[in-house]
Amino acid sequence: MANLRNRTGPPERDPLTAFAIAKEALDYVTKFRTPPTPDIYKVWYHYVEGEPGELREQLSHAVNEAKSVSYEQLQLLHQQFFAGSDERELTQKLGEDLATTIGTVDSIIHEQLSAGNTFKDSVHKASENLSVEKTTVEELKSCIESVLASNQCMQDQLDRMGVRLEESRSQVTKLRASYLDSQRKLMTDPLTNIGNRLFFDTMMSNALEHHERGERHFVLLLVDLDKFKLINDTFGHATGDTVLRFAASNIEQIAVDASVARYGGDEFAIFFNTLDSAKGMELGETICQSFAQNKLTLNDTGEPIGKLTASIGGALLREDDGEQSWFQRADKLLYDAKNGGRNRAMVERKIN
Repeated sequence: MANLRNRTGPPERDPLTAFAIAKEALDYVTKFRTPPTPDIYKVWYHYVEGEPGELREQLSHAVNEAKSVSYEQLQLLHQQFFAGSDERELTQKLGEDLATTIGTVDSIIHEQLSAGNTFKDSVHKASENLSVEKTTVEELKSCIESVLASNQCMQDQLDRMGVRLEESRSQVTKLRASYLDSQRKLMTDPLTNIGNRLFFDTMMSNALEHHERGERHFVLLLVDLDKFKLINDTFGHATGDTVLRFAASNIEQIAVDASVARYGGDEFAIFFNTLDSAKGMELGETICQSFAQNKLTLNDTGEPIGKLTASIGGALLREDDGEQSWFQRADKLLYDAKNGGRNRAMVERKIN
């Protein structure tokens, strides 16, 4: 699969040019009434700037021909082109926080070693004094008091170290939780709350990495909503977004033991492994039937949207597959399903 996220940025602009680009980007925000969030503004800025070219090419049709750009479409473009840079920024921030915490622990250990050496010197000095013949009672008392004072100092230092180590342990726990939460958000589609394109790419890589010859089969199903563009054009992008959320929820409820991602506008992917190579076809048919049985209506007026159907193509992972070949076989069967009349599943049942 082509990875469009890891890109180097364009060269620095002079202030006047950057200001002009920023102004035009905000004009697009106003024209298409898209929220000026950092992610959305970033897409518009790069569209005006013309870098990367693939982003401008994809968005130009919506801007110049369809004359309609949705928030969801811009979010998808941000995920496609900039998710990698966001991930690097997050990793850098967490790395800096972790380095600070490690530095604190290192300081605690250094202080403890210093305190230990001080205590050792105190005991050694007292030992030397006690080894001298004819030690007086006052000298003995002084030695004991010195050792007790050093011992108390050492105990206080240990107590402080315990508190600071507990604080550091708590900070590491928080950093780990923050990292896991951020990773989850990076791989979650904000519209449908299922996996996004980054999650899709990760699942593809993981399947290839862990695939071994054996009894279990890795299955990839590609789900495409039939005539979804017609719903968008007829009822608007807000209704289209609602339909996408419904579709994602419906797929997740049926494919309970699978990983589900939205990798394109109205395109979904399902990953799972099974002992029965025919399970992919069974799941695909079940999803198609579930969609066909639902008649959608507008929430506010009750106006019927119509029946939403889906076409599905699926492929079993072969021993010699790469990401491209596995995806292409599933994609070809998806288009065969569409060309065959839509509302159907075409999935490999066995590895030839």
